[in-house]
Amino acid sequence: MTSKWLTLFLSQAVSRVMLDDIRAILPADAMKVFINGMDETHYATVECLQAEQHCALIASAIVVWRQLGHVHHILYKKGELLREVDDATQFQLFTLLKTHRAVLQIS
Repeated sequence: MTSKWLTLFLSQAVSRVMLDDIRAILPADAMKVFINGMDETHYATVECLQAEQHCALIASAIVVWRQLGHVHHILYKKGELLREVDDATQFQLFTLLKTHRAVLQIS
């Protein structure tokens, strides 16, 4: 059985505040984290198993950090589709994260 994954690209500023939370709320065997110190906009790449509980936890974390003023821009990518979802609700983010091969760029 092939596992479905979602990808988060975190800017360096967002990584500083949010990466430890993501590591704390998701099981270690359900995620992979890659750090690229040369790229400020794609500083951390987080690949996560696309289970409903993981998507719900990530959506919650994004909303909390957005409310605290640390997340300003969220781009959703799916193939050729690129959408700004800066003001998406928690449920909308959850729905996007459940989309096969979802990619969110958070800065």
